[in-house]
Amino acid sequence: MIDLSDEQLAAVYVATGEMRFFDEIANRYTAQVRAMIYPVVLNHADTDDLTQETMLRVVRHLPSFRAKARLSTWIYRIAMNTTKDFMRKRKRNPVRSHSELSASDTVQEPITNPVAHDAAQLDRDIERALKKMSPALRVAMNLTAINGMDAGEAAKAAGCLRSSMYRRIHEAREFLRKELAEYLS
Repeated sequence: MIDLSDEQLAAVYVATGEMRFFDEIANRYTAQVRAMIYPVVLNHADTDDLTQETMLRVVRHLPSFRAKARLSTWIYRIAMNTTKDFMRKRKRNPVRSHSELSASDTVQEPITNPVAHDAAQLDRDIERALKKMSPALRVAMNLTAINGMDAGEAAKAAGCLRSSMYRRIHEAREFLRKELAEYLS
């Protein structure tokens, strides 16, 4: 582990071109980028591809990083832009993935433990609700509720105004409250 700040690592990588400095940045952020992308695309293979594409874009564009924001915010914005590009392409050319198959298309394993069944059903209902939610609302929930960013930092990462992020967070919470009402009563 290299004992430099993120911004220092970026500057040293740009100055020297030594991959060990970029590797340290990638080690620090790959898991967080993946955790940001998955709730938007809801597919592990796509998440892996988009995480890799994000890191490629980061290394390619690192010389243009001007430190007006933290490096982490800059990386998260690249991740969200990469994901938005993917979602736009997928919307134009929809492909039915394995995770999008209906229950009648797949073999359901019998669940014998009622608590496990309830948890499994809740997981399915949450995933169903997330799939119904717009990508912008999923991004808002993911950045704030899952990644713990404040609305300002989430807005920078998502490339929108702070007021837009507040509205998206509110809409996402209301949507989930309605979709998952049976679990909240």
